[in-house]
Amino acid sequence: MQETFTAPAISCEHCKTAIEGVLRPIKGVETADVDIDSKRVTVAYDPEVTPRETLIVAMAAEGYPVSA
Repeated sequence: MQETFTAPAISCEHCKTAIEGVLRPIKGVETADVDIDSKRVTVAYDPEVTPRETLIVAMAAEGYPVSA
């Protein structure tokens, strides 16, 4: 499954590195890519291994809450 989240706090390359760094090691995540300009995070993951909420919590814990 692929899902795109919007995280308004994304503003720079550090943000990109931090978010991708926290998401990619999560079991079930295949890819995690951040687009700084659109403030979007696209994640390909297996929802049977990793619940959607796990991704959202991981980003928020890193300082990048997802907007509704």
